[in-house]
Amino acid sequence: MPFIRCATPADAEAAYDRVVRDRLDALFLFFGSEDPGTGASWCPDCVVADPVLRATIAKVAPKLPVHECPVGARADWKGQAQHPYRVHPGFRVARIPTLIRFRGGLEIGRLVEAPCADVAAVTAFLG
Repeated sequence: MPFIRCATPADAEAAYDRVVRDRLDALFLFFGSEDPGTGASWCPDCVVADPVLRATIAKVAPKLPVHECPVGARADWKGQAQHPYRVHPGFRVARIPTLIRFRGGLEIGRLVEAPCADVAAVTAFLG
């Protein structure tokens, strides 16, 4: 599966615009950025969900592009009501991890927090 890193909100917005404009199928995954010291996300739910999401997407929807969108450091996300991903009309991300699915350029669903770490929930979401 093609994982596409959207390092900044501008990158994610450009990817979103392309998905909507060209009526593409895609996933957008929002998660806590990696701690430079450990290489792991500062978000414990994201750490648990990451291997489940990667393995399940690879098995169930291997050709579906996944846009990885790190939300930044904990201080950049927690309590920041004006964070770009919180206010973007196409994303409206309130909690992480969040996995949003687009089909034909339209959002058809999202998984938020604990279901992202549940193989059955991710499989059903992608199926």
